[in-house]
Amino acid sequence: MIHFIKKKLQTEFTKNIITVLGGSTFSTLLPILISPVLTRLFSVTEIFAPFTFFISTCYIIASIANSHYTNAILVADTDEEAIGVFQISTLLNGIAFLVITVLLFCIGKPMMHYFNAPNSFIHFLFLVPFTIATMGLYANFLQWNFRQQQFKRVALSRMLQATITGIVQILMGLFVHQINGLIIGFVVGQLASLIALSMFTYFDNKNLFKLNSNNNLKKYAKKYNHFFKFQTIADFINVLTQQMPTFLLGKFNFIQEVGWFGFANRIIIAPSSIITGAIGDVFRQKAAADYIQKNNAIAIFKKTLKILLATMLLPSIIVLFGGPQIFSWLFGTEWRVAGQYAQVLIIMLFPKFIVSPLSYMFIIAGKQKEDFFLHLYIFFSTMASFYIGYQIFHSAIGMLSCFSANYACIYLIYFIRSFTFAKGKNSLQ
Repeated sequence: MIHFIKKKLQTEFTKNIITVLGGSTFSTLLPILISPVLTRLFSVTEIFAPFTFFISTCYIIASIANSHYTNAILVADTDEEAIGVFQISTLLNGIAFLVITVLLFCIGKPMMHYFNAPNSFIHFLFLVPFTIATMGLYANFLQWNFRQQQFKRVALSRMLQATITGIVQILMGLFVHQINGLIIGFVVGQLASLIALSMFTYFDNKNLFKLNSNNNLKKYAKKYNHFFKFQTIADFINVLTQQMPTFLLGKFNFIQEVGWFGFANRIIIAPSSIITGAIGDVFRQKAAADYIQKNNAIAIFKKTLKILLATMLLPSIIVLFGGPQIFSWLFGTEWRVAGQYAQVLIIMLFPKFIVSPLSYMFIIAGKQKEDFFLHLYIFFSTMASFYIGYQIFHSAIGMLSCFSANYACIYLIYFIRSFTFAKGKNSLQ
């Protein structure tokens, strides 16, 4: 095992992973370290449930509002084209901000009341467009820095985001009880990371901020419009189905269960997604380069698969068999039920952690159309799994069990297809 690890560390690919992980170690641990404090400062129903609604709303709207030209920044043929795509995506983010603001002003409150969303979330609806715009701009800078292999900047910005978020949330919990401190902390952390990464980028990439001519922008928009046409809807369906439990639980008046679900989801995903995200970030850059130069990315695909399995297998087993006991001991007896939710969610999240980074092969291989049709299947099968779960179990945890099992099967399909794409263009003929 030691020999295997040493051999992996000798490659530039793995060194880049460790660079991202090394700078992000603190941000990986921080959400877990402060969670026992937050669970004792904030209640499940009054704070964590509204926070879950806020996060789910932002993610769902962002998946369709934030331009999917973002992903083309990394795989564009030249830096000049990447700059043009960056500017197109940024302009579309600005337009989306205005449209979302108007729509939420007109129909936001009635829609949230339909899902029985808590008033302490509805009062913060005005922050949703701002947060979505911040997330979209940060994603643009993120992809540009990946393209330039500026992994240290990425790690630093993520560490700053986690730090600022944690500090603000704790201070709000201690001194400002009448305002949802989890929401405020999340928004401030997102803004801080955007400011930091954009400033780092500006000093040695000033051309990124010099607007291209309209003709160039139109040309780049047309060349990479398959990212917009297919991936936007596919990603919207993907995020919608993963965030759907929040709103369906709310609709059936499982408000406390929304808090438990959101907390369990956050505790599992927060540290794990940073680790797998760092691995995936480096994989995307290396796989895209290999696919262009060698017409395949199978070597880096297999290497990344081994690293992901070695990283995520043991933590997932621990959650599967000891979730309730761990949550009760760390966060208080009130949160034991959240540990049961974690046991159910890990059925879906373990394959997600493994397959999601590797599924970027769909983008590299230009298979956005196939991805789109797979996401249509995801949407309808997810609706069916919730219906079946409610009819059989009549409980929140029963609905989530069917939801997780269905998604585990979906990730198996994505793994098989991603592996096929990684083998090269000849395998697709």
